[in-house]
Amino acid sequence: MQDFVKILGLKHRREVAGKSAIFSGEHFVLEETDWYLLNLFRLWWHYGISFLRLQMWVEEVMEKFMRIYKYQAHGYAFSSLEELLRSLGGEAFVNMTQRSVAESLLEVGVTQRFVDDVIAAVLRSSYGQSVLVPAFAGAMSLAGAQGSTWAVEGGNKLVCSGLLKLTKANVISARVTGISLHSSEGRALYQVHYESTEGQGSAFYDMVVVTTPLHPSRSNFTFENFDPPIADFPGAFQPSVTSVVHGYLNSSYFGFPDPKLFPFTSILTTDTPDLFFHAMDNICPVNISAAFRRKQPQEAAVWRVLSQQPLDKQQLKTLFRSYYSVQVTEWPAYPRYDAAKALPPIVLHENLFYLSGVEWVASSMEMIAVAAKNVALLAYNRWHQDLEKIDQKDLMHKVKTEL
Repeated sequence: MQDFVKILGLKHRREVAGKSAIFSGEHFVLEETDWYLLNLFRLWWHYGISFLRLQMWVEEVMEKFMRIYKYQAHGYAFSSLEELLRSLGGEAFVNMTQRSVAESLLEVGVTQRFVDDVIAAVLRSSYGQSVLVPAFAGAMSLAGAQGSTWAVEGGNKLVCSGLLKLTKANVISARVTGISLHSSEGRALYQVHYESTEGQGSAFYDMVVVTTPLHPSRSNFTFENFDPPIADFPGAFQPSVTSVVHGYLNSSYFGFPDPKLFPFTSILTTDTPDLFFHAMDNICPVNISAAFRRKQPQEAAVWRVLSQQPLDKQQLKTLFRSYYSVQVTEWPAYPRYDAAKALPPIVLHENLFYLSGVEWVASSMEMIAVAAKNVALLAYNRWHQDLEKIDQKDLMHKVKTEL
């Protein structure tokens, strides 16, 4: 994603300082301050050296994950998610998609209390799920929570629209309804069927990349003439609801009767049955001027509330003293990680590839970008029969010798 921003000449959005806290439903179990050393002391006082063990574990995973950028820079690709993971971290990385993040962290010495308070809060905020999500997805989420995330000035959507314009692709505004297999001079040819406002249509392609999730709750098109047939993959998606509320925060609910004294701009929550939301934060515009400042806590501000179900009026009244408007977006944002164990394939047919299966390893913009480049390299290498660039072992040694 960083490379895309540079290529397109975009800029990172200016960060606006703000403090976070973790809410249990009754009180804050952990509060961030303006002083770094005091934050470290509080973490140590409550959880011992668990936060250090967590940081070491995440850094080890991310250091190995970063190898993918070197591999791809040299044109290497992988025909399955398992092979990609093995090239980065051996069987340990594959196993991290099959065991929970809680189990992995407890194994390296992180305390149960730290898992219940901090890890659960981060995963509820990012995936809307519990500490039972797979360890690899959990590591990616926890890496992002350590302050390395960023946004694009003008909105992250500028990356997508900019790349589409840069490629000069011929965009057909239509909904794909199916893909059928044909043969031409002994090679596979794929007919993509679609519907648009102008009616039904189709086109033939040598290669096709499927980006929509192929799962029963999301897939709405068919594959024809494939032997063996291509069916939906097991698994489901986690419903996610984002409510953007312009109003006055009810700080009393969080233990601050005087709203002027409320210090937090981001509130995470523990996995408590009575809590009806996962997280909420005071959001900033996509364009931030030098003169921009956050609203004072007693002023009306724009808050983003993440939950699994739409908030009813009583729940909104619990979080806000009053509000001007509420905009609600509900969609299946992430895989439900406890719903399936096997990873989907990348290669569906000879030159028919599947991109979205990587979400079952970990779901983020960066993971999708990495998977997209892998599919592009894989398709290129297969088309040109450059098999030495596919599923190679001991790539770290190969890359070093090529340098």
